[in-house]
Amino acid sequence: MVASTLSKSSLTFNPMESIIKLRIILDATEDIFRDIEIDYDAPLMHLHLATLDAFEWSDAHEMASFYKSNDSWDRGDEYPLMAMSPELPSMETATVKDLIPSLESKGLYVYDYLRMWCFYLEPVVISEPDKEGSYPSLVVEFGKSPDPLSKEPEGLDDPALMDAIFGEAETSANSGATESTGDPELDAYLSGDADEDESLGGNENIDDYRDQF
Repeated sequence: MVASTLSKSSLTFNPMESIIKLRIILDATEDIFRDIEIDYDAPLMHLHLATLDAFEWSDAHEMASFYKSNDSWDRGDEYPLMAMSPELPSMETATVKDLIPSLESKGLYVYDYLRMWCFYLEPVVISEPDKEGSYPSLVVEFGKSPDPLSKEPEGLDDPALMDAIFGEAETSANSGATESTGDPELDAYLSGDADEDESLGGNENIDDYRDQF
């Protein structure tokens, strides 16, 4: 167990607000989780940074999203790092309370859309802040965090997906080929196989053209 203030502790909040303790569990073979205390009204951007810091991934800079979830860990409303348009929610505009509105709620955090690291967020308790405390704060650390690059990008070992990708590329490369019209000379012309002499009417040199006029 480790009780410490995260290096993102410069993101301090109004001491009159409530504090929520979240258990953040990495989807991995081993048991790896962190408990973070954070202001309940803090922007999700602060939780994003605190999570990366707690798992010692603060030097990584990949795209990420939070999702509302349920007991089956389904993905609900999304709060991305950056919204596609100003009217859509994002980590900048939504708060921890928006993601986890009650102690019965659950959330998901997906980091790096290629490797799809998934974290399960479970609320532990909501309490008054410690007057001497600084938030967000890492209060429990269990298990060794893996290297964020240690996971292979998803889909690269899927033969069907690779076949679909490269099959489409091959089809695209061959898209210039034309179907037969039934006329060999026209087919040769359309495919570009007709030699220059034939395309010029069968004349072999410039003198042949002069003779025609």
